[in-house]
Amino acid sequence: MNSEYSNNPLTEVALALSMAFFSIMVLSIFALSQKDNKTLVNEKISINATSSEKENKKKNRTIIFYFNNNFYDKNFKKWNLENHSKNYDGYTLAVPSEISVKKLFEIKNNLKKLDIKITQQNKEWNDALNNKLMKKGINK
Repeated sequence: MNSEYSNNPLTEVALALSMAFFSIMVLSIFALSQKDNKTLVNEKISINATSSEKENKKKNRTIIFYFNNNFYDKNFKKWNLENHSKNYDGYTLAVPSEISVKKLFEIKNNLKKLDIKITQQNKEWNDALNNKLMKKGINK
C-alpha cells in the first residue's frame, strides 16, 4: 500500500490526535450518562408528621359492600349514607366483578362527598354475602 501520504509524519500525528479526541469524547459521554455516586449515598428517605406515607399507614378505612343494589357493612347490615359522619378515616367500597361501568359511576357520584376507594370483591366476599343474605331472606 503505497500512497503519497503514507510516508508523511504529519499524517501520523493527525491520526493519533483524532484517536485521542475520539477516546476523550467516548469517556465524556460515559461519564455524563452515569449518576453521581455521592448523591446516591447522601440520598435519604424521611418520614415525618406531614409525610403522606405515614398518613396512609394511619388510615383505617371502613369496608362497605355493594350487593344487589344495596350497601352493607362488614356485619352484613344495611348501610345508610346518613351514618357516614362517624368515620373520618374513609371507606373502601367493595363491588362485584360483574358490575357495569355505568352503575359504578352512578355509585361513585352518589358517594362523592365521602373519602372512598373502590375495590373488587373477591370470591370469599361474594360467597359470604350470598350465604348471609340468603339466610336473612334478603337475596331471593
